[in-house]
Amino acid sequence: MNPQLLIVSAIAITLVWWLITAGFLLLGSLITGIRDRSFGRSLGIAVLSGIASFILGAGLGLLPGIAPVGGFLGFLFGILVAAFFLKVWSQATFGRALGAAALGYLLPLALVAFLGMVAAILIPALSKGLSNAAMTATVSNGANLYKSATSVPLTDPGQDPPWTAFPAKGRYRTSTEYFRDLVESGRMAVSYDFFSARGLPAAHSSRPEDFTADHNAWRVVLGLEDAPDGTPFLFTRNYNPETLETGDHPIELEDVPPFGKDGMVVILKGGAAFSLRGSQLNHANFNPAQTPSGPGIEIIGP
Repeated sequence: MNPQLLIVSAIAITLVWWLITAGFLLLGSLITGIRDRSFGRSLGIAVLSGIASFILGAGLGLLPGIAPVGGFLGFLFGILVAAFFLKVWSQATFGRALGAAALGYLLPLALVAFLGMVAAILIPALSKGLSNAAMTATVSNGANLYKSATSVPLTDPGQDPPWTAFPAKGRYRTSTEYFRDLVESGRMAVSYDFFSARGLPAAHSSRPEDFTADHNAWRVVLGLEDAPDGTPFLFTRNYNPETLETGDHPIELEDVPPFGKDGMVVILKGGAAFSLRGSQLNHANFNPAQTPSGPGIEIIGP
């Protein structure tokens, strides 16, 4: 990180901490009955006691025998310094000043601890909610992608259609090349960000040169023209099998976008689109038709 940014961040955090401490010093003065109080005075005391606490704590931290408790002793010293200035400037008894100073120093720590516990509870839940929403959106995109990719126009009798619903093995080297062809041929009128998903950069463009593997969320299974419905056709790139497997053994996801090890999205031949998470991550759910990889089937990635 930029050293200048670190310095600015440290200064900003210190100033915010002094303001918070001043507010709680003022509250402590109110609770302990100190009448001669003001926020400006509390802020001055917070600054002076904070500097004194830092100097002593840093100094003791350099002494081998005291270093482990240097910060704690500096913290206690800061409370005593704050109590001293409160007594002198507010004409309060030392007991009341010490009580107000202790509240001013301890309540911010209690607030930080409380906010930390709330964050520890809410952040995982929020992250899971965002992941679920992103997976749902990707399921919808995948279903629409399937409909467009596999639609074949009607032709006159005796004429072959311009393309097949399911490309043969060897037709494309990568799924990125396949999606470029879908857009360039006019089969899909979308910009290339349609093929992205959570955690991947989106290519907000319709130019093929702007769409690379980094923007592509999908793997594609080639050679499914004669495969039964229920065979995987598209699935997110965080699962990287070499072949289609049968059975019901677990799926091991890679910790990469999109979704990492939280889950994956699968689009089956036939159009079924869904996500798999947790105990659902097995080959019986991924490949309901239990289609094994044969010589004509190939999985390509971005």
